[in-house]
Amino acid sequence: MDGREPPLDPEDVLVLIQHPWGDLWPTLAAWMKYGPGPRHGLRPVAARSRLTGEELPLTVVPLPYRNDAESRAAIERGEVPDPW
Repeated sequence: MDGREPPLDPEDVLVLIQHPWGDLWPTLAAWMKYGPGPRHGLRPVAARSRLTGEELPLTVVPLPYRNDAESRAAIERGEVPDPW
């Protein structure tokens, strides 16, 4: 993705969430709706197209929903809203 493609439909993107009890591949839409829940350390670590299986860059996950150090810092600074 070079920034010129139209945004992907969150239902068409799967994100890998690594959990101690097993890996999950929810849609980006589900992740955006429910987030990590009580397990604050969970975050997307990979993304792929649900339609083609093609690997996608994690930048397809909007910054507030990445739940990584960068997104949490941006939320703390008030640059992006806390989505959950």
